[in-house]
Amino acid sequence: MNERKGLSSLAEVELSASARAWLDRLAADASGDAVWRARKRAEIRDLLALAELAPAGRLRVEDLDSRQALRAMVLVDVPVAVRDAGDEVRTERRALLGLQYPREALSRSLPGYAFLQILSPDRVFHANVATRPAQLLCLGATLPPGVRVSELIVMAYGALSMQSVMLDASDPAGVMNPAAAEWWLAHRDRLPLSATPFLVPETVATGGGGV
Repeated sequence: MNERKGLSSLAEVELSASARAWLDRLAADASGDAVWRARKRAEIRDLLALAELAPAGRLRVEDLDSRQALRAMVLVDVPVAVRDAGDEVRTERRALLGLQYPREALSRSLPGYAFLQILSPDRVFHANVATRPAQLLCLGATLPPGVRVSELIVMAYGALSMQSVMLDASDPAGVMNPAAAEWWLAHRDRLPLSATPFLVPETVATGGGGV
């Protein structure tokens, strides 16, 4: 399945009863003007639908907050490169991501690091991940107005699995850790960490993610 085609079908995904109830509670708690409340509901529904559509275990929505900015905490089954205390580069199996989606994202471009932070694992060793003060994940120089939360999650999966990664430290479009960029340029034979796409053809029939 083409990832973009899959994302365009999220409105057709039937949410589980628990997901629908969660969505209703979050919509009731949402603050802001009518446009912002409606958009937060739509983004939350798409995120929950993406968890339903994804292969089993690929995406789990751990927490959501719609009171002001839309906030989410999601667990993604994706290999993540880390550099341990002994300088060995290895991979962890999952990433816990914190997402913040502000209202201003609807109307203007924001920096590519404005949305996602890697909460775990620690010591992520990736050209597009800042090391301090927080492990911010950069998805490009800027992201367009109205970018969707579901798109951000799929982009994060592609970046962390290193299917799409910027390694040229002289390019301002995404390199947050020049040392990691240099290391991975010298070890391209280890890329990507996974070639599996976020969505695969059988997900249309079987689904299997969760909330």
